[in-house]
Amino acid sequence: MTNLEVVCVDDDEFMLKAIGRLVRRLRPEWRFLLLHDPMRWQEDLAASGLEHPAIFISDLLMPKKRGDELLDEVKGYLPESIRVLLTGDTTQELPQKAHSYAHFVLPKPFTQEDFEHLFLCAERLHKMPFNSECRKKLCALSGLPVLPNTVQELQAVIASPNCDMHLMAEVISHEPSLVARIFQIANSSYFGFRRHTDSLPEAVSRLGATLIETIAVSLLTQISHHRVSPSQHKQVAERALQVSSVARLIAKKMDYNRRDQDKVFVASLLTSIGTLLVLEEGATLENVKTFLGLQEGYCDHHVVAAYLLILWGYDIDIGDIILCQSHIDFLSQDETVIFGSIAGLACIVEKLKTEAQIEKLAERLPESVGNVLLELTPLLLETS
Repeated sequence: MTNLEVVCVDDDEFMLKAIGRLVRRLRPEWRFLLLHDPMRWQEDLAASGLEHPAIFISDLLMPKKRGDELLDEVKGYLPESIRVLLTGDTTQELPQKAHSYAHFVLPKPFTQEDFEHLFLCAERLHKMPFNSECRKKLCALSGLPVLPNTVQELQAVIASPNCDMHLMAEVISHEPSLVARIFQIANSSYFGFRRHTDSLPEAVSRLGATLIETIAVSLLTQISHHRVSPSQHKQVAERALQVSSVARLIAKKMDYNRRDQDKVFVASLLTSIGTLLVLEEGATLENVKTFLGLQEGYCDHHVVAAYLLILWGYDIDIGDIILCQSHIDFLSQDETVIFGSIAGLACIVEKLKTEAQIEKLAERLPESVGNVLLELTPLLLETS
């Protein structure tokens, strides 16, 4: 059982008590500190006995100190804490403005589901194999992106009881770049459909909800782009699509089911978000694996991607697959390691341009995996 510590600051004592009742009902084993004076939060925290708050929640509009100012202080004082802004401001612009100091923006009035999602993400992050120094660096990243409105609308449709492909297609239709990318993938030879389609509902049906959501996240996620040029962003996105398509093809050829094929595709494609964020921090494509020095044994862009996706509510196994990409081991008994190995192998394969190069790589792999690669060689070279 993961027992975490949570701090909440709100000058409205009635709101504070309501939050206290809710969080104690959801996680009775956790330790909570409820503070009503934003000017004394450091002193009150020091006196409370809490040592490592995993979550720090602050109301936005308080007369003595605004929540954005307070969370900016928390960012330096408690670098490992997940920072949460609680606000009645429902304008679409606020989450975009808040990304520099808050990981989450929760609405007022809040729901039990809002806090359950937050706590679940915190628990998943706590289980990830990140050391303290790595967690501090991750929480201090300056420009973590937020999910755009179209992605959130799409996720809501997918989660609804009456979700269907026509509703998904309706949401997607307002984003021309997303429509184009979905047609590109749905008609790709990697996916093996015999007939070309120009029907958006049919393309959505071919790919399914999981892949549609992933494609939307990878394409529409808003990154600040102070350092990454549009051409470099396109280069990263196009390579990620190619790599993830190869990864899914390998998984299919290794006889994994559709769900597992999709899982490999999702982890592989969304790794590109980590790449873009590390580039935004000042890295180049040549040193994106080591630029931040996050944690020994893992690539920086893999760590950042896994961290961000868990923050967004993805299952922990997607983060684990992303982290396993740099350690290819097809003899492992752990399926997550195998899926990560498939994604890692796809990264290598995508760069190969000749049959001889693929054959040389196949010789270094277990025979069954090498044979899969050799069988796929004509298609890999045709689409490279």
